[in-house]
Amino acid sequence: MTPRIHRRARDVRTLLGQLRHPPEFRIPRPLLEPAQADWAAAVLAEVEAAEALAEQARTPEGAGTDALLGAAIGLWRAQRKLDQGTGPLSAADLRQVRRQVHASRQALADDGLEIQEHDGKPFDSGQSLEVLVFQDEPELDREVVLETVRPSVYLRGERIRMGQVIVGRPAPEAHPGT
Repeated sequence: MTPRIHRRARDVRTLLGQLRHPPEFRIPRPLLEPAQADWAAAVLAEVEAAEALAEQARTPEGAGTDALLGAAIGLWRAQRKLDQGTGPLSAADLRQVRRQVHASRQALADDGLEIQEHDGKPFDSGQSLEVLVFQDEPELDREVVLETVRPSVYLRGERIRMGQVIVGRPAPEAHPGT
């Protein structure tokens, strides 16, 4: 049996199984396609894992900075994925996932963990950031962080992870006659 026929047979079995129940107890089909549902499930799993790590870190025998750092980075990546969007999610699903991510980040912030993103901010060589790449950008008149690859993370005001960034700089001027 081909995967397509197998999937259709499963769908028919599911629909027939629902017909055994009174209409008020039938479960409607999900609005997401399988790839979208898998993606949303992966993001929710990241959020739940991060929340569990944050909760564990609140206890006296907590997991410590490494667990908080992992939770912070995981939440940041999940939120970034959501903000970039990978396809049409229903508005309700997107709101729910985004609300969970924001609540998790707020819980971490309440415990003194700050995740600092640097996108669009002016860059100075004295900043405590790891620059992965400098890119020439003709429209810029000063150095600016184009993309945060990894955010800076602070715990109670002390940096525990240095951020990694890609910096745009003004393109060098072409000299006539060269």
